[in-house]
Amino acid sequence: MFSPGWLMVVAGFLILMVSWGSQFAFSIFFAPLAREFGWDRASTSGVFSLSILLFGVGSIFAGRMADRWGPRYVVGAGGILMAAGLLLSSRIQSLWQLYLFYGVTTGLAVSAGWGPLAAAVPRWFAARRGLAMGIMSIGISVGILVIPILSSYLITAFGWRLSFVILGLVAGTVIIGSTFLIKKEPPPGEESAQKNGKSPAFPMDPPPRDWNLREALGTRVFWMLFAGYLLWCTGFYMISVHLAVYGIDLGFSPAGAAMAVGLIGGGSIFGKILMGLLSDRIGPRKVMGINLILQGVCIFGLISSRSTFPFYLFSALFGFGYGGTGPQIPLVVAQFFGLPSLGAILGVMILSGQIGGAIGPLLAGKIFDLTRSYFWGFLTGGVCVLMSSLLVFFLRTPPPIPGKKCQF
Repeated sequence: MFSPGWLMVVAGFLILMVSWGSQFAFSIFFAPLAREFGWDRASTSGVFSLSILLFGVGSIFAGRMADRWGPRYVVGAGGILMAAGLLLSSRIQSLWQLYLFYGVTTGLAVSAGWGPLAAAVPRWFAARRGLAMGIMSIGISVGILVIPILSSYLITAFGWRLSFVILGLVAGTVIIGSTFLIKKEPPPGEESAQKNGKSPAFPMDPPPRDWNLREALGTRVFWMLFAGYLLWCTGFYMISVHLAVYGIDLGFSPAGAAMAVGLIGGGSIFGKILMGLLSDRIGPRKVMGINLILQGVCIFGLISSRSTFPFYLFSALFGFGYGGTGPQIPLVVAQFFGLPSLGAILGVMILSGQIGGAIGPLLAGKIFDLTRSYFWGFLTGGVCVLMSSLLVFFLRTPPPIPGKKCQF
């Protein structure tokens, strides 16, 4: 029987595709902007770091607003911000304007999409949450695969200013249009009907009770997840932002270096499908830990890459591991803390990741400016990702506090 929840998945796919794809396209705008204005790499990568940090800060408020009013209006506001930020970025004349128009507005715009959608979609699925989250988040992968490559061709053909305009118009139209498919809660009986299916929600028991945000903040598992998410994003965003310019330093053409960024998105498509299915069988925590290890190994592989094949191979495998990690985070949070306050709890959790995402690109850029090499920066990123995997494997369910039942 067809579930209306799949319309939510389609809407989320489209929204995440254009919002994340436009954000990650900054790695393609990086080189022409730095070249035209003479900015150093630390200053230029700081724009993306600010965007990522505000993605995290905005996620706290977006999650709370979505829990209260539903995701449609929050996501729609994000679409307006995304379009405005990209359009205004086409008119910049100085670095502070790029920080404001791109860093601030796009960061807040992306925060209005991922957190509210990641909290809303699991409510529509009891038996196939891993698969549904995996399919929806493929939109991120497609966006990272297609939009950076498209941006490279647009910049070559029309220049970076007109390319920002085109991205802004496309992103705003797709995001706002897709909000008409979004609903807050499944109709009565929809989730219970799914629970009668053959597959369980997860291969392990749900939490013994639901936790609100204040209660979750008092648990050890919350802060272990917080630290693990921060460490993962430090390494992941470091590679994502600097991979294209790293490829150019190795001797690749701008289009060839952009292809490596696209392969992160392409590899993550397969990671999200295959790991989404595996998550429903062995649990999201194990899947998350395995894929974090894969990403750490791939970062070390990129450090040693000196030719086309290993450079592209490790980029694609890094993307596969990323695809297997991201969709599991809301599911792991739901497993430990339940569904009713998932938006608010996930919003704070996202902040931790974006703190790491702000640190990673800026750190790699600063190390490069000092050493003229990405070796030590990327090495630090790889170690951070492997440390994150250790924290995930040591997670344990917090002890129950009497007084609430779980609505899982």
